[in-house]
Amino acid sequence: MKKIKEMMIDTPKHCEKNQSLQSVITEMSKSNIGSLPVVDKDKKVIGVITDRDICVRLSNTNKPLNELKVLEVMSSQAHTCTPEDDASTALKIMRTKKVGRLPVVDKDGRLKGVVSLNGIVRHHHENNEKVEEQYTGEENVMNTLHSIADRNHRYNYNFENIE
Repeated sequence: MKKIKEMMIDTPKHCEKNQSLQSVITEMSKSNIGSLPVVDKDKKVIGVITDRDICVRLSNTNKPLNELKVLEVMSSQAHTCTPEDDASTALKIMRTKKVGRLPVVDKDGRLKGVVSLNGIVRHHHENNEKVEEQYTGEENVMNTLHSIADRNHRYNYNFENIE
């Protein structure tokens, strides 16, 4: 079974809680990513900020964007895995917590990388391995993807009156 350290991005983008929200939006846009781990001065993961967190917060505040800090928007709950975990463990966390990306941390909680569902699939594809044969039972890619999609299905967006 493949270890997360074989599939993770080992130089992940990240941010700090007192960083401006504008700088995070710029970095996420420039890097084409939808979330960033939030770390403290010792690089310990203290939360996660997602593009959805940003949109929800911006829709519920009159505060100017340049005055908002990551701390005001981030989720302080970060689901993580370790470099030594196998991909099934990461898929189980993603499936049960309904997230598509996990910060990868060492035993002290310091950020070492990021692994995503897309990254797991891409790793197997690039190595000509059949991902659907690697992970069977509950911890397979389709169940994980369905769980994440089901999370998004709960929101009933109505864009009819937007001009």
